[in-house]
Amino acid sequence: MTKKISCTAGMIWTGAIAPLILSLGISPAALSALNPEVISLKTLGYNRSIVMRGVNPEFEVSVPAPKGGLDPSASFARLIIEPSSVLNDNATVRLLVYGEPMKVVSVKQLQANPVVTLPLPPLPQGESYINVGIQPHLFISNDVRQDLPTGNLFLKINKDSFFQLTPQLADNSIDGFFKSFYKQVDLVVPNNLNREQAEVALWMYSVLAYQFREYQIPIFWRWGTAPTVANAASVVLHNQPGGPDVERRGSVLRVRANSRAVQSLATDFYQPALVGGGVTVEDVDSFRAKPSTQSRSFRELGFRDTSTRISAGTQSFPLKFDLSQLAGRPENLDLSLNATFTPVYGQQGERLTAQVYLNNTLVQSYNLQDKTVLKTNLSLPTNQLQRTNTLEVVFAYAPNESSADNKQTGEVIVQIDGDSFLSWNGYQGPTGTLSDLPHVFLQPGQLIVDTKKPALLAACAYLLGAIARLGQQPIFPQLVEAASIQDWSNLPKDQMNRSPNWRLLAISPQAAALPSPVRLNQGLFEIYNPVNQKRLLQAQPTDPFGILQYFNYQNTPTMWLTWWGLEPGMAEQLGMALGDPRTLLASQLDGNVVTATDARRVQIWDLGDRTLQVNYPAARNWQIFWQRYLNPLIVVGLILGGFVAWRIYQRVGRSPITPASASKPVEKIKKQL
Repeated sequence: MTKKISCTAGMIWTGAIAPLILSLGISPAALSALNPEVISLKTLGYNRSIVMRGVNPEFEVSVPAPKGGLDPSASFARLIIEPSSVLNDNATVRLLVYGEPMKVVSVKQLQANPVVTLPLPPLPQGESYINVGIQPHLFISNDVRQDLPTGNLFLKINKDSFFQLTPQLADNSIDGFFKSFYKQVDLVVPNNLNREQAEVALWMYSVLAYQFREYQIPIFWRWGTAPTVANAASVVLHNQPGGPDVERRGSVLRVRANSRAVQSLATDFYQPALVGGGVTVEDVDSFRAKPSTQSRSFRELGFRDTSTRISAGTQSFPLKFDLSQLAGRPENLDLSLNATFTPVYGQQGERLTAQVYLNNTLVQSYNLQDKTVLKTNLSLPTNQLQRTNTLEVVFAYAPNESSADNKQTGEVIVQIDGDSFLSWNGYQGPTGTLSDLPHVFLQPGQLIVDTKKPALLAACAYLLGAIARLGQQPIFPQLVEAASIQDWSNLPKDQMNRSPNWRLLAISPQAAALPSPVRLNQGLFEIYNPVNQKRLLQAQPTDPFGILQYFNYQNTPTMWLTWWGLEPGMAEQLGMALGDPRTLLASQLDGNVVTATDARRVQIWDLGDRTLQVNYPAARNWQIFWQRYLNPLIVVGLILGGFVAWRIYQRVGRSPITPASASKPVEKIKKQL
């Protein structure tokens, strides 16, 4: 995307004036009171504590440095390191900053006090991220080969560990707005939006979700005003004349409600003007997704070239990637792997092996004795691909043994080349389940929304934000007002007169009869398990809940976001639950139906012929009736049949009277006579 941008006068404070002030020796603290930013590991996406296992595990974490420079005297990292209780007191943990060792602590010290405060030195020239590395050396006894099978060589980095970063200068640039950490971000939109303004507002939410994609910062859709919350930021869409199109005022970013201004914020801020606090956008091209290629290197997928020493045991090199990074679900996926390592001599009793795993499935194993290079090409099983995948290369090293004391006598250095790559040919079609999210929805699509219901606009915004965050790409779908559609059996084409790549419908359940997994126009429905006939959910049109359904309609992948009950607010509750980055719920979606009775009670269903099924009691589905009540009917039939058989036996099944027994009463009568 290219654009022409003019910067308003007097708004290049951080980019031009700040270095001059520093060179003159003026104290930044004298200019303004600067508040430190506290960034926890949880904010960075680590919802659980990091567990480091093995003899020499490694862990690195990076956070963006303040745009106004780092004040070393008031900045530090506070780590909570919890070692295994059985580790040797002399085991150590080395802490590095910018790749340089800064502190070494023993396990004995950590067991007494697990909190370690690590001062942060000034940023090296050219660095824009603060990088902290943790390199333990763990052992229990003098023989790590006996320690490894116990599983007790580990330590935990608590998720409540945090960075406190204090800038040297206040940063009021637009770029700095998106590099800051807030408790929450509120998108404030005007009331009574027309179609164009509503479309721009939805785009703006998608851009915000993309720009804050690395952090678990919730973004809320607000009408008119935003509540006052400490350490919160606001993005205000407005239609006021005059002034710049994009302007920052502290923790408030004002954006004119037009497509040029919003799309100008969809890329990283390399333009000098965006270092300032306000810009006017003169022209902007339509946003286009990055061209898709048929390969991705490890480095492009986020892998960092590092060499690791293995004294004994295993060392894992995980590579996480999403289908969105591959632009879809490949038909065939190949791995070209290149690794180097120091020699391992099998004749001296050393052993080195490597295994390749895809999502915990073993793909290939290699014997690397008497070698120094591993170059291989292999096919990966595409049936194991998920929305988020882990390709793992594991090296296992067993050193030779000393006959005297049975201690380890060697080590091996292993490095994975970042130019190793994944390649593929062609893509599979949509699966028909929500595992297609987000990669199917990153191309141009279409929204059909009942814009007269504000809650539906907010619900769509949250869902678009979840897609943009997962796909790491803003999306700009075309908005069509539901009131303009006369024939739901022939939905409109896109602006190029083609069928859109996908659709998102946000309309009432009575608006159209759609071939969705749950036919809401048929009234009362229930979801049941056909195996045991157990009813899992029953809902009536008056029950308040939101529902998201995914299906194919007119050869287009379609999501339908709607509600039951009196108010469409339940659709907004469902959208908010899916768009909340703190729950990671959107990344767990599967099946084809999602229901929510509130933002905290969300259920995911897979409805189909071979899975869970839907019944409409009012429709009198005799097949379901027969399946559900077959066994009780058989039991009742057996009971009735047994009773009838017993009655017949009582009437006609008695033993006949013998002649001898029948003559005795006659003889008795004769004697009486």
